[in-house]
Amino acid sequence: MWSCDPKPDRRRRYRSDLSDTAWARIARFLVPKHPKGGRPCPPQRWREYLDAILYVLRTGCAWRHLPHDFTVSWSAAHKHSLLWCRNGTWARILTAARGEVRTRSGRRRRPTAAVVDSSSVKASPVAGPRGFDGAKKVDGVKRHVLVDSAGALVAAVVTEADVQDRAAFPKLLRKAKRIVPTISHVWVDKGYTGQTVAAAAAKAGVTVEVVSGPKPGHGFIVQPRRWVVERTNGWINHCRRIDRHYETTLASHEGFVYLSQIALLLRRLDRSQLFDTL
Repeated sequence: MWSCDPKPDRRRRYRSDLSDTAWARIARFLVPKHPKGGRPCPPQRWREYLDAILYVLRTGCAWRHLPHDFTVSWSAAHKHSLLWCRNGTWARILTAARGEVRTRSGRRRRPTAAVVDSSSVKASPVAGPRGFDGAKKVDGVKRHVLVDSAGALVAAVVTEADVQDRAAFPKLLRKAKRIVPTISHVWVDKGYTGQTVAAAAAKAGVTVEVVSGPKPGHGFIVQPRRWVVERTNGWINHCRRIDRHYETTLASHEGFVYLSQIALLLRRLDRSQLFDTL
């Protein structure tokens, strides 16, 4: 049963809040058309839920430490964060935002090529599932991401850190193909070799190209194709809530990964729209 508290929908805006144009783009995904019962909430309330979730993502604060000037309670914001993560809302919003960004840059709405990589993240002492990555010496979780050739996130899978890249690849590829069926070529590193990867790629109708790392030398060397996904991993780590694993479930961490890239793409669209009006 939907209900609204009587608090006024006015407060001072935070830097993490959505702009009016960004909210107009995604409101249809969050505001229910047919509430199950009770008095329907105004659209502003659903925007406030999202702004509260974005505040937690960007600042890294605990849910209970959400500032009191938010017009929704921390528990309600947390409930909606879990709901939108589980029902695929974040993935749908990301798909729409990524398609618009690609269209504005002169690309096809759906990508045909992608890049895959993983990164291990340390877990806090009170976090949920975790594992130990022996190669990186990290006790925590591992984020497996698939991005398009421009670095925009397509799909993500979060596992314990002891799960090998090749073992998580089939699930990641299946999820990506459900979202973007047009993907036909994927660049990977040497961690994605073996029969498991080959079988998953053949089943999905995707060709896999292994990009070797640079030869030993002095200084930093940009790796062809792989630098795109490495940059995306850097963008994800700009959000304090997920630069370390604090969640009690892997699905919650995965939802925050999607939301971090949604916020990034919406900011890009705001800038491009501003330039269009000049």
